[in-house]
Amino acid sequence: MEYHIKMFAAVLLMTGIYSTAGFNILTTPVYNFTNNDKLFGQTIIKSQNGVFVPSPTNGKVFECTLGKACSTVKGTYHTELSVKGKKVTPRPITSISSILNEEEEQLLVCNQIRTKKKGSSENFNGLCAHVLNQKEEEKIYPADLVSEQLNRIAVDDTSKTSSRKRRQAEQNGGDVDEGEDDEDSGTEIAFVLDGSGSIEPEDFTRAKDFMSNVMKKVWASCFTCNFAIVQFGSDIRTELSLKENDNVAKALDKVKSITQIGERTKTASALYHVLTEVFVPENGSKKEASKMIIVLSDGEMQGKQRNLTEVLNMKEMEGVLRFAIGVGDGILGSPKAIKEMTQIAGDAKRFFNVSNYAALETILSNIEKSIINLEGINKGVGFQFELAEAGFSSHLTHEGSMLFGAVGAYDWSGGIILKRKEEKTVKFLNATKEEPRFSYLGYSVASVHIGTETLYISGAPRYNLTGAVFIFDGTNQDLIEGDQVGSYFGSVLCALDIDNKQDTDYLLVGAPHYHEKGEEGKVLVYKLHQGKFEKEGYVLRGLGKYIYARFGSAIADIGDIDGNKYSDVAVGAPLEAADDLTDISGSIYIYNGFKDGLKQQFSQRIAPSDFGMKLVHFGQAVSAMYDARKNKKEIFISVGSDGVVTVFKTVPVIILEPQITVSLTEISLAQQGKDKSNEFQTTFKICFNEQRNKIISGETLNIECQIDTDSDKEEKRLIDNQEKKFTFKLTNEQTCLKPRYLEYVGCYDCFTPIKIKGHFTLVPVSDGIPVRVLDAFTPTEFIKEIPFEKECKELNCKSAISLANSTLSTNLIIIGSSETLTITFELLNSGDNSYMTTLTLSYPEILQSKKNEGGQCEVKKDELQIVCKLLHPVFRRDAQNKVTIAWQPIDKKSDLSNGKITAVLTGGNNGTEELDSKSYVFGVKNALELQLTGTASPNIITIEEGEKTLPKELQFSFKLLGENKYKAKINVTVTIPKQKQKTELTITSFEPKNCAEFDDKDNYHIDCTLTDLQNINIKATALIHIEDTHEKISATAELNFDENVFYGKDIRKTEKVEVAIKKLMVVKSTAPIIGGSIGGFVLLIIIIIILVKCGFFRRRRRMERTASTH
Repeated sequence: MEYHIKMFAAVLLMTGIYSTAGFNILTTPVYNFTNNDKLFGQTIIKSQNGVFVPSPTNGKVFECTLGKACSTVKGTYHTELSVKGKKVTPRPITSISSILNEEEEQLLVCNQIRTKKKGSSENFNGLCAHVLNQKEEEKIYPADLVSEQLNRIAVDDTSKTSSRKRRQAEQNGGDVDEGEDDEDSGTEIAFVLDGSGSIEPEDFTRAKDFMSNVMKKVWASCFTCNFAIVQFGSDIRTELSLKENDNVAKALDKVKSITQIGERTKTASALYHVLTEVFVPENGSKKEASKMIIVLSDGEMQGKQRNLTEVLNMKEMEGVLRFAIGVGDGILGSPKAIKEMTQIAGDAKRFFNVSNYAALETILSNIEKSIINLEGINKGVGFQFELAEAGFSSHLTHEGSMLFGAVGAYDWSGGIILKRKEEKTVKFLNATKEEPRFSYLGYSVASVHIGTETLYISGAPRYNLTGAVFIFDGTNQDLIEGDQVGSYFGSVLCALDIDNKQDTDYLLVGAPHYHEKGEEGKVLVYKLHQGKFEKEGYVLRGLGKYIYARFGSAIADIGDIDGNKYSDVAVGAPLEAADDLTDISGSIYIYNGFKDGLKQQFSQRIAPSDFGMKLVHFGQAVSAMYDARKNKKEIFISVGSDGVVTVFKTVPVIILEPQITVSLTEISLAQQGKDKSNEFQTTFKICFNEQRNKIISGETLNIECQIDTDSDKEEKRLIDNQEKKFTFKLTNEQTCLKPRYLEYVGCYDCFTPIKIKGHFTLVPVSDGIPVRVLDAFTPTEFIKEIPFEKECKELNCKSAISLANSTLSTNLIIIGSSETLTITFELLNSGDNSYMTTLTLSYPEILQSKKNEGGQCEVKKDELQIVCKLLHPVFRRDAQNKVTIAWQPIDKKSDLSNGKITAVLTGGNNGTEELDSKSYVFGVKNALELQLTGTASPNIITIEEGEKTLPKELQFSFKLLGENKYKAKINVTVTIPKQKQKTELTITSFEPKNCAEFDDKDNYHIDCTLTDLQNINIKATALIHIEDTHEKISATAELNFDENVFYGKDIRKTEKVEVAIKKLMVVKSTAPIIGGSIGGFVLLIIIIIILVKCGFFRRRRRMERTASTH
């Protein structure tokens, strides 16, 4: 193995640092420690002189120091170990922890060792080295730390377990009989397979599949279980021997290739074959191994064979656990076969029966459990700690106790082993044996201390799938549960003494798999209060654009890197994608501590792209470190990635507090105004007070300053004719700038203080390392105010302006109308002068500003405000101001029933203060313009007397005229009286189709709900049988809408239409006609006779003769 140390010149451009959101960690590395082990850099912990970095693959731990190569730490690396007199080979390092103080340096390193004990299955636990001041103090075998508890469990179970388990319990604390090649006895399982001719080929295949599945499931959790298969039929043969279990794939292939023998069922002879040909040393059997036979058959025994009872009573059968599986009607339908199978099993509880070979899978789990229980995996002593992986995590507490995480204990529910300093007693801390499996308690361990009390903390990232953190005090326990399935909450822990007063203040818990869009990760913060952890109202997160960051994979207390006496924290996000590289690179985030806790926003993010290196999983580990060549005040940050540990330098942080002195303390009333006589000159001086990491002799800090006199004013009242931006050299002897001369040129605004605003920063250095950096959380801007003298009766000016004389022009506005809503303010100042008096009106979004008069008003549409400056800058005593503000409703439907305008009057005499306020409430409705008209067709029906009754067609039509602009729901109900005594009226159809028809005793009703203005047409037939000469059929439409929301002006809500019915009387007149005719003729004759008698016709002839003679 080869190590390389690459030292970089600590040369950087400060502009580059600040452009990457830098604070006080220089983003150009000063060292890179590399190794050809990709797992090097997975874990980093602090040492006295640098950092400890394990190389997990080869089992070494190195101490890497600045200026030197990484060196192997003595007592932590062994190519071969002797454990209880037996040679074993260590597996990769799984955990490392350290604790430092002025007197000593302790280191705890845990490898995983594969061991086996007589009478039990394989063990996988840690062998830990405790190193004190670079010298090995002791080796700790975690299995021995819990042996007392194991023995106690074994004694409790002795009366309940088989002789096999009793031997195992007695030897659990005994010598390790183990090397990699020293196999323990384990368990031997022999299948006795019926291959007789009564079994169909497809069923024989199912039987082979069943045996293969049992073997695979048992091998998954039992390292020392071996199988053999014996088939019986006309012949008996061994298909798989105990020697053929080393290669799982080949063993399963051999099972698959078994061919059926056929013919007879020689079960007893097959059992004898197992005892004499399988469970014998020459064929791979071990004397101390637990033995099991599983018989699989479909019928009673047949043919010439050995006596079953004699075989079962053989000496070799002693201690062999037997199971019998009967398949099909050949067993279930035969009492003799059932008796034989029960006899073979030795107990009816170990006899299983299924209806056919396809159903074998239903008893698979029962067979598996029977085998596993023999091995002690679920309830036996061995598996409670056999695969516990004690030392998966480790921790040294402040009082010298040791914690070992045992994630595999109790079916991977897990736990932690506590070994107190100078005590022989060991305590195993877990939730309960009944906790959910696979919780992985012990995945991470830590401790917190409160005075003389110590709490032991452990993460269980799979507890109830959401993860949890367990808190033990040695007797009781508490629990903090995660909030998301799969987040791996509790996988990373960091106890933080933020104020460095030797008591823990916070617990930081990583949930690196927390997901919203990918696996962003987060860190939850818990404050220790009166012995309980209380969740803070914030979480730490990385940049949101990295959705697969796994932020929180590493959390470290990096000490006080900014010099404010509070510890800071680094959080790793090793899967953050690089900005400009294709490989995953990662990053770290720095969170600074202060008196109230941790800053919620990170102060710096460092990624490989910041310094041009292509690293993978950068941020998977992080630690503070010191330079042994210098004093311990200078902190470096080491960050792990695949095969590399990168070291960064921190720069001391300085806080500069500028003190500004102006010779002019106040501008008097005599100097207020724009006259030339008011002008004068004053001086301005800045001194920098150093609050942290003061400049020492020989150091110079270049400060760049920028001054803005009378800032925020276009028309300056105080003028600086010198350079606005300048550089100042700060030394331990020179802390003040030279005085600057300023000119006062009079004022129009003689109220608002004159503000001298300044800003300072450090000048970027062109080479070398900067002497200091400015504190990121301390302002670099400063303001000095020069006030104006005020003309007031008292020390504090008290104005008196009221909004009482202001009213609304109307109490109701109609949306969609052109009406205007106006408020008129009659304002009078009856008190002292009011400076910078402002009227602010907040109004609802249904209004829009129309007109403002009487003040300098600004309409802020986005904020729905109107801000009016009243007689600025001074609203003088006894002055009056009339302000009129007008709004117009917007052309958009409103769901409000009421609106409110709020007026707030403020002044600036004593800072911004409220002088008065008032609210104006008004009703809100939406305009609705409708007219309802109707017609009937026909409108008159005539009927002659005696005419045959026929149905008459009628149509009633109603129209909605106008505009429904705001989509009011309009309800129109048409009522038509039935008039059963006079007409038989039937509704035949109506439009629109979505209208509803219903009737009562006297009337028909058509009910329509409309938003679009549509015609309502109703067709009906009428059979009319009236006696009077005049009747009517009427239809009345009634219109309704929500009058709380809509306002209808001059709307006619009711319309009635009628159909008039007229009856014509028929009179018989034959006799009068004849009589009249005769009377006429008689009268004519009488008239003619009278004319003749009078000579009417003779006079006419005489006149005609006379005329002819002429």
